[in-house]
Amino acid sequence: MSCLANCFNGPSSGPDGQYNSADTANPPAPGFGDLDTTDVVAYKKGLDAQDKKEYQAAIVAYKEAVRLNPKNENYFYNLANALQDQGELQEAVKMYLSVIKLCPTHHEAWYNLGYIQEELQLYPSAIVSFKKALDLHPNDKDAVINLGNTYMNSLDYDNSIIEYQKAIKMEPSCVMSHYNLASAYHSKDDIEKAQFYFRKAIELSPKYADAYFNLGICYQDKGSEKDLTEDKSREQYELALEKYQKALELDPEMLEAAEAIEALEKQLKSHDP
Repeated sequence: MSCLANCFNGPSSGPDGQYNSADTANPPAPGFGDLDTTDVVAYKKGLDAQDKKEYQAAIVAYKEAVRLNPKNENYFYNLANALQDQGELQEAVKMYLSVIKLCPTHHEAWYNLGYIQEELQLYPSAIVSFKKALDLHPNDKDAVINLGNTYMNSLDYDNSIIEYQKAIKMEPSCVMSHYNLASAYHSKDDIEKAQFYFRKAIELSPKYADAYFNLGICYQDKGSEKDLTEDKSREQYELALEKYQKALELDPEMLEAAEAIEALEKQLKSHDP
């Protein structure tokens, strides 16, 4: 049996799915022009560098701002965000924890902390962080989806289904919620529900190659290679082949679709009536 195409990661609220500090954290008062304090000057240098995607320069500037004023959570937050942009995830975790120590209700810090923890496969910690983010902002669909993804990655399919269903209620037209819900149902071997939600994802996004590919897997799962001489199994395999072909048409570089087509055509040919 082919493997499902990967679940979506949560939707991006900034680079790599994180909340972008330069957009969400404004330079703290006081400070205008020549009256800026030295920590504010360093902070603004960091913002400017981060806006230009010069992350190492931003890190240096934010570290200076933190050194000069270690009680400002914005400085720690933007330093964490720049470290995250730079791929220094362990250091970013430390800085987000510093933000939370200074400001336990910092929603974006909890969210980004969970995002990194999920990426580092620290699933129990990520679950706690996303739940904290949702305690602060219960309608954050991004956090709901990422919490569902974390449950999914930790093989807790029942809870992942609950979270994806919540996300669909928040935004019924969200493609990734339907797609990931379908993947969760498939992981529980509930093929009928998986097919329903893959079809819904396709309805919402008709050029979604991964959804066609995974729908093909569902059809193939409902058939049986040893029973391909029977009409029912053959019909399921032919429907699977059709979906794989559509996936490859939409994404000519989808190697797994090409391989699935080749294998399925051989199986069907070897069992020609």
